[in-house]
Amino acid sequence: MTAAPVRRTQQERRAATRGRLLSAAVDCLLERGYAATTVAEVQERAGLARGTLLHHFPTKAALMVAATDHLASERIERFRSDAERIPADQNRLHAVVDLAWRDLNSPSFFTALELWVAARTDHELREALLPVEARLFRALHDNLSALLGEEYAGDARTATLVEFTIDVVTGLSMTTMLTSNLGHRELLLRRWKRALGVLLGELAPEQLVETRRH
Repeated sequence: MTAAPVRRTQQERRAATRGRLLSAAVDCLLERGYAATTVAEVQERAGLARGTLLHHFPTKAALMVAATDHLASERIERFRSDAERIPADQNRLHAVVDLAWRDLNSPSFFTALELWVAARTDHELREALLPVEARLFRALHDNLSALLGEEYAGDARTATLVEFTIDVVTGLSMTTMLTSNLGHRELLLRRWKRALGVLLGELAPEQLVETRRH
């Protein structure tokens, strides 16, 4: 005797529909970018009626922010997972820079960056995006701080240096987005790792820049 199919609740069906729309929006953002992402294309990718999409997301801004929030949650989870896999004996300062770079030089980050640019002149998008980005960067800051461990937890300089690391790596990622100068990028990342050591008193200032070998 064939068992009767389990019927989903209205809440489960609503969540499934919303998930399809968000997945379609995220895929479109990652593949085509914000400017080329339209409500019509998201609807087509999701295979749902336009009225269904508008019921969940009345405006493009609402849809884009929800998709960004979805991406932010994935970034936070991936960030935590990557942090857990870092060997215990790895230099903590170097690990923080490497982990920040992996997150802030990813397709998800560049997608978020496109929305930041659009939000400069779109008040509705900016107001909706601010709390999403605040949650993401707070999680990024907290996880980087936690990665440093007890050795640095009580140091009054730690929070500021973590913030500096996020800003430095964000700027470097934006700069290298349009170039392919990998050597310069690696040099700057190495120097920032050393700069953290200098700022924390673990390295002498003259060790910031490596000496040339003859």
